[in-house]
Amino acid sequence: MTRIPIVECYKGVGIHDQQTRDRIERVVRWEIDRVLVMNDVRELVEFAADRGNSPEARMLAASKVEAIYQLAAEERRQRPDIDLDDVRASVAGLDSAAWRSPWGYGTLADHDAVRREVPLSDEACQSGRKKLRSKLDHLNRQCLQEAFLSPK
Repeated sequence: MTRIPIVECYKGVGIHDQQTRDRIERVVRWEIDRVLVMNDVRELVEFAADRGNSPEARMLAASKVEAIYQLAAEERRQRPDIDLDDVRASVAGLDSAAWRSPWGYGTLADHDAVRREVPLSDEACQSGRKKLRSKLDHLNRQCLQEAFLSPK
């Protein structure tokens, strides 16, 4: 998967390209700071699922949930009553150039994501999608070969 380019790091979190400086400073950094002080698992899960939040902060929230869950397992404590697959699904594709929405700050499936001030150019979106299409074509060929060439 081709990842969205990172233009800077803020408190260890990569900041995606194709955002205004104003958005990075007023929204993305503020939301990252907010997530860093959160400790309640439910609050983190809700934050990660909220498409109104920046992708970077949503992925950070999901990572914190996974870390809390893993730590509880390692320390033989009761794990949080959450579905990790749901958490992962809520942030799936947020760092993928192929799934990046040209209209909003999120994935192509995030129709209610915060709208971009200026939509991304086709060129900015197409390189990731070309690589995804190439990979899918390869997988389709491989599946067809296995279906028709494998002994029954």
